[in-house]
Amino acid sequence: MMTTQRTKEMSALAGVMLALSAMLIPVSRLNAHKTRAAEAPEAAVSTVSTDYTDENGLFNADRVHTVNILISQKDWQYMTTHATEEPYVSCDAVIDGELIEHIAIRPKGNSSLSSISRQGSTHFSYKLEFDHNDPTITYHGLDKLCLNNLGQDPGCMKDFMAYHLMNDMGVAAPLSSYTLMQVNGEDFGLCLAVEAVEDSFCLRNYGEEYGMLYKPDSFSVDTLDTSAMLDYSEGSSLRINEQIMDGSYFADTVPGDRADILGTMLGSVFPPEQTAVASLRYVGGMTEDYADLWDSAVFKTGKADRVRLVNSIETLNRGSDPLSVLDADALLRYFAVHSFVNNYDGYTSLFVHNFYLHEQDGMLSMVTWDYNLAFGSFTYEAAASTVLAGSGFDPIPDTGAAMDIDTGMINYPIDTPVYSIDMADRPLLNALLTDPDMLAQYHALYDTFLTDCFENGKYAALCAEVTGMIRPYVEAGLTFYEPEQFERGAAAMAQYLDRRAAAVRGQLDGTIPATLEGQRKNASGLVDPQGLVLSDMADFAALMPGLDTEMLTGVITVLLQEDFSYDTRGAVEAIHYYAAHPLKLAGRIPPLMRIPQIRQIVLTKGAPLLAAPILLIVLTAVILALHRRRRKAAAPDMEAAVVRDPFFAA
Repeated sequence: MMTTQRTKEMSALAGVMLALSAMLIPVSRLNAHKTRAAEAPEAAVSTVSTDYTDENGLFNADRVHTVNILISQKDWQYMTTHATEEPYVSCDAVIDGELIEHIAIRPKGNSSLSSISRQGSTHFSYKLEFDHNDPTITYHGLDKLCLNNLGQDPGCMKDFMAYHLMNDMGVAAPLSSYTLMQVNGEDFGLCLAVEAVEDSFCLRNYGEEYGMLYKPDSFSVDTLDTSAMLDYSEGSSLRINEQIMDGSYFADTVPGDRADILGTMLGSVFPPEQTAVASLRYVGGMTEDYADLWDSAVFKTGKADRVRLVNSIETLNRGSDPLSVLDADALLRYFAVHSFVNNYDGYTSLFVHNFYLHEQDGMLSMVTWDYNLAFGSFTYEAAASTVLAGSGFDPIPDTGAAMDIDTGMINYPIDTPVYSIDMADRPLLNALLTDPDMLAQYHALYDTFLTDCFENGKYAALCAEVTGMIRPYVEAGLTFYEPEQFERGAAAMAQYLDRRAAAVRGQLDGTIPATLEGQRKNASGLVDPQGLVLSDMADFAALMPGLDTEMLTGVITVLLQEDFSYDTRGAVEAIHYYAAHPLKLAGRIPPLMRIPQIRQIVLTKGAPLLAAPILLIVLTAVILALHRRRRKAAAPDMEAAVVRDPFFAA
């Protein structure tokens, strides 16, 4: 085990290296959900209405619609070149043959925006603001429309299915439909047209006095405790992942336990206070303590709005009747669908983002948003499988008693629907599901949900219809995916819906435990996923532009070589080893530079910048070596203890 001083040294090195890496590869704008109110003119007269909800209109899901963006080449070039700044430019649009003039468009997205920009591509998601230049312009009452590019979703259905399930459950969720986006008459890409969650959405769901709307996001890269990623103390992510790999992590548990590799890695870099406000935990009575909420407000907030929301948060956390500030029926419906689709890139995960918080007269509820990593696909296994596909690297070695990730997600317990966190960390959900009456209502709603959407074959038929409807667009090259990827993703979606419905029915009937604790004690009755591979519905490789399979294979081979097994276990061991022997890591630089893709990147793009971290590694290694030599002379017994640890032996 490393000494405390050495751990500090390596942690500091990790922090510096990650900071330098940020200069080389721009970090996504993960905490940029600010109100757009200041970007548009004051709306003297608004003409928003709900006319756009006509059953034969844009959000009719039975056909693929067309949105043709008419824009000057100069404006298109400027907008796409500066995409990460999300600039608005003027354009016209022809929607299903109807011209709407003098509107605005901008790129949108978080991690996908920066990664696509780095690839030099223009296939971003986009946002159309009909009322940006003139508040009286709408599309049949709709003020804003999102055109999502279906990224990270080979089956191209995760957002569509999640939104429609929420719609059928009576949840406040966007309307959506498939759309062919064109630019000046040329086919650009298949998109999902999604109703933006702003004025017209709120009017449709909450009426004319529609209250306030916030989009909390706790995930900010600049506040991550990145030095913790090299901590090797008891309970650290590296230590836990090592224990997962050798099976000792499950020594005192039964086969129903789960190996959450991604959760342990990410959990180590999230300081507890980072998620407090977005989680709706009470952090004090001063409105200034909740700046993350005010910064994320969709509509302009006043003092009364802020005081009212803080009072509701206090009641939720400290009041004798926390349910008095919750729209319980709306929230139970929301969490029923949310838990069914296993979305752990939202409120029920480490990150606490990708949802809207609605407040009206002190009552709180949630609005559905961004489910392209749902359906159990936001896991380490899915990420590693898609990023390292074809490399020969085994991302899922045998982890002893750990439950298979596909089995785990299909059977994930509906009464404790949180991942890598405790229920108490999410007070809004916890207040509902720890109340016996609310839990009973939740189960009753879930029963109706299964009956109306799955056990009658409705969504099996919808999945098949959508697959056939969008297949020609995939085959025409209008998505990010090859036809084979799409077919696997679509088939996995159909199987997920069937198997997940069976597993939830078992939980409602009592044949499968509905809590994590229950499934840890008894995993014998779980539903078999029958060959389902959840990673077929995921695509994380798009977030790593330039790292093709050949280059990844080369890098992994160099770093692991013959010293470590060619799987996740070996990678964890390699991290430990290089942390203890930085000179060994510096020694890997020459063979890394012999990989053609890396050499090309360095020669054409990054030679001056890359020289800095390489030099830092070498200098730091030398300094640590000298420091270790001095410590050995001063305290030979301590140094010997480190060397005797076989894991860090030279």
